[in-house]
Amino acid sequence: MTIYRHSYLFILFFVIFSINAQSTKPDSYIVAKEDSYEIVVKNNVPSIILASKEVKWVGDKSENAVLGNRINYIDSFEKVYDIEAYSISPSNKKQKVGYIGTGDREIGDVFFHDMKFRYYNFLNLEEGSQTYSFYKKEYKKPQFLESYYFKDYLECKSSKIVLKVSKDVEIGYTEQGKFDEKIDFSTQKEGDFTVYTWQLLNAAKEEKENGSPSPSYYSPHLIFYIKNYKTATGTQNVVGSVDNLYHFYAETIKNINKEDQTQVKEKTAELINGLTDNTAKAKAIFDYVQSKINYVAFEDGMGGFVPREAASVLQKKYGDCKDMANLLNEMLHYAGIESNIAWIGTRQNNYTYENVPSPIVDNHMITVATIDNKDIFLDATGHFTSFPNVTPFIQGKEALVKTNDEKYRIIKVPVIAADKNKTTGKLKLKFDQNTIVGEADFKLNGFVKTQFISTYKSTDDKDEMLKEYLARFIQNIKTSDIDIKNDDLSQNALQILYHFELEKWIKKTDNQLLFKPILFFPYSDARINVEKRKNPLENDFKKSYEFEYEFIIPAGYSLEFLPENFTFKNDFFQATINYKKVNNTIMIDQKMEMNVLLLEKENFETWNTAIKNITKQYNQNIILVKK
Repeated sequence: MTIYRHSYLFILFFVIFSINAQSTKPDSYIVAKEDSYEIVVKNNVPSIILASKEVKWVGDKSENAVLGNRINYIDSFEKVYDIEAYSISPSNKKQKVGYIGTGDREIGDVFFHDMKFRYYNFLNLEEGSQTYSFYKKEYKKPQFLESYYFKDYLECKSSKIVLKVSKDVEIGYTEQGKFDEKIDFSTQKEGDFTVYTWQLLNAAKEEKENGSPSPSYYSPHLIFYIKNYKTATGTQNVVGSVDNLYHFYAETIKNINKEDQTQVKEKTAELINGLTDNTAKAKAIFDYVQSKINYVAFEDGMGGFVPREAASVLQKKYGDCKDMANLLNEMLHYAGIESNIAWIGTRQNNYTYENVPSPIVDNHMITVATIDNKDIFLDATGHFTSFPNVTPFIQGKEALVKTNDEKYRIIKVPVIAADKNKTTGKLKLKFDQNTIVGEADFKLNGFVKTQFISTYKSTDDKDEMLKEYLARFIQNIKTSDIDIKNDDLSQNALQILYHFELEKWIKKTDNQLLFKPILFFPYSDARINVEKRKNPLENDFKKSYEFEYEFIIPAGYSLEFLPENFTFKNDFFQATINYKKVNNTIMIDQKMEMNVLLLEKENFETWNTAIKNITKQYNQNIILVKK
């Protein structure tokens, strides 16, 4: 199971059909879209058929969003058929699409998958044309159903989903995202069926903005699932409760690790040889799986959910998240350490097991070891994550941990505190004519270190990358003698030592030197346009900064003006800047913490207030005067 299994249709449209930037033509829109499901029991199994139809009105005929459509599906679990597509011109001329093709979806770093799409393009469109699209989809696995997103990449006059459910089937559903607009809901009886209908009228188009979380956080959508169905032999559970979901998961993995695991056992013994502490043993095993097993994602039917044999993964030296979790789990067992595999949804999925008891909740797998009665969350896919740190994209998420075939527990991954992801810097500075020269000692910790190493190790021109990194706040800085230490997987802070020169930072008059003492100013460009931004803002992780400056007052000058000390704190930021003079040295202590992962729209003003107050201090000046 990789993070790509539950990709929603309209999200992919965002990627594929980008809206042309400037156009004087009227905006295209969706006249109506409707997904209608019929769910019955046939031959003692659920039959789930989707009939999907969509009508668009064409404004700008060159607009990518109206030129064609694509229908995504998973070949192992879904069948698409009865595709019909045509356009009608303003003069009422009908033209069917000429070709309907099949392609393999390009999905990130997935090496092999069974996710495909059918596609077609409309021909000879004009302003005022309407396009009609229709298809059916059969779901072969009742556990794997799709979400319905009411909004889309264009304005939509009518968005509707209909569930026609047989009396032999019990369904569940949940509304997710932000429902700022009224969605009409109704139910009615039609013979042996219950018909559920949700409809949203005049939906504004969904926007994709930089820094947004996944649409599961903000875009209104419906998730439905089959709880159970009746057959001649009784009631058959599907999902719809955490118990049912877990039993489905447990059933999928009950036959793994049946191969001879002699090599797994021997490799484990080799890795922990001479180690007596369980934490040290777990680290040795984790470091090996993390560094020696290459991450290669697979999405081939149930192979996207079932881990491959631990012995096979060890031998081949590659696997995806579930393969690495399984191998890690088996090796920990051979080391005598309590551990279990766990299903988990990354921060891409804004769901809990209670609210969404279906496979949509999960898209990842990890290992949870228990050492000294403390759970340790181990995700070997984080290639530069230091043991026992978690990966940033599972912070705050629930993990469904296997205990045995019948029992499980749900535990939450902690959110890593800002002071664990700290950048510290000690800078010693002096004046050389109109230039500030100095030496710096920077240390990166936690996710900040991980993020840096990930970029540093993968870049070809490391020197250029370092210069750009060190100059990210200051355009005119020149760096030299750069030395990096601890660029490894240890818990030691990564250290960057360097010398620098900073020109055009001093204003000099006949008898004064005026300069800005703050050289690093995090979040100075982070103010949010409250009027324009519609979506929440997501931060990868909480972080903190601590800079210490020592300015040597040049000979012949004395201190005339020193800014007042500064303190600020609200729900999202806290910051201090303290100034003092010690003998002939000006010492400045600058600290900041950013303490929010997801910033909702109602909190934008509070965020901006912090940014405004803090960045104002970045422009304070120190004045030296000739004696």
